[in-house]
Amino acid sequence: MLKLLFISLVSCLIIYIGKRVWKKGSTNFIAGYGKIFTPKDEKQLAKGIGLIIMLFGFETIIFPILSLFFKGLGFYYGLLVVLNFFAIFGLMIKDQVQKEA
Repeated sequence: MLKLLFISLVSCLIIYIGKRVWKKGSTNFIAGYGKIFTPKDEKQLAKGIGLIIMLFGFETIIFPILSLFFKGLGFYYGLLVVLNFFAIFGLMIKDQVQKEA
């Protein structure tokens, strides 16, 4: 039970971080920012990345609770983590290929 409470607190922290990224509109925490990667529409990219981080936080709350009732959900949680990573990577690629306004 204590483990579930700790996971819930960490999940709330992840959701809070995602909300801060979304509201602040800054993506300067990305590795290589300004050297390898310079966003074209930083506000839009920050909204997308913030949303994905918040979704990851919600997933982190839901899956441990569901694992109390269903066995074998670890694989699906891991799959969602990988999909979140690719979604962020896809947003970064989309930002780079979009046309300048």
